[in-house]
Amino acid sequence: MPESTKDEEQDNPENKKPVQAPEHITLLKESPPTPLTQAPETMEVHHHGHDPAAPHHKKNWKSYFWEFLMLFLAVFCGFLAEYQLEHKIENDREKEFISNLLEDLAEDTIAITNTISIYKESEIRNDTLLHLLCSPEVKSHGATLYQLGRMASRSGRLAVHDATIQQLKNSGGLRLIRKEKASKAIIEYYNRLVFINYLQKIEDDEIMEYRKLATDVFHPVIFNSIVVEEDNSIIAPAGNPALLTYDPQVLYKLAGLVSYVRNTRLGLANAETEMKTAALDLIVLIKKEYHIE
Repeated sequence: MPESTKDEEQDNPENKKPVQAPEHITLLKESPPTPLTQAPETMEVHHHGHDPAAPHHKKNWKSYFWEFLMLFLAVFCGFLAEYQLEHKIENDREKEFISNLLEDLAEDTIAITNTISIYKESEIRNDTLLHLLCSPEVKSHGATLYQLGRMASRSGRLAVHDATIQQLKNSGGLRLIRKEKASKAIIEYYNRLVFINYLQKIEDDEIMEYRKLATDVFHPVIFNSIVVEEDNSIIAPAGNPALLTYDPQVLYKLAGLVSYVRNTRLGLANAETEMKTAALDLIVLIKKEYHIE
């Protein structure tokens, strides 16, 4: 073939065959660009602070209302439980105080009865002593005058059992007594002690004056000898011992002091008799109010 013909064939594009790449070479195809706003499928998304399964929506007012209601009920129920416990404790304390108070009142009635008995016996002795000191035959009754003169300065003293009421006052426990009648009666009962203590103070002053003057009338050795050490009782001396003085003015003055002591003790006996009645009435009232057999 001539050379010109070969050149023409080479220059003619229709006569050119496509060049095939070798089989072991793989051509890379361009992929479309990935949008910046789209995360790759393999990228793991984390939801911070929320359960992945939880719905992502805002709470409405009903949700807040029910949460508030549940919280309110929880607090309210706790308050009721605490109030009920406190109420039960106060009821138990009230019952304990009432029980102890009844015991005190029962013991008071016994103590008051004994003290009134002492006052009555003292009244009889002092009446006799007063008449003998003023008698024209005073010198004939030496032994009796010494015995009664020594006993005139002795007296009983009421000691109420007030441990429970003092505990109630000091701890503010009077408010635990819910029964109004019982509370009022309890206060009135113990207020009676104000007058009794007042009379006892007067008696103490009168006895002090009596003892001072008695040392001018009775011989101290004889006074001391008639006291029995075993039981501290007073006995009459032997014979008819003489007084230190028979001056009517001195004896009358001593008799006047005996009269004062006698009348003050009479007032104490009457006041304590009323207090004993009040104690018995209070016991009945408390048992009725608290249904105690």
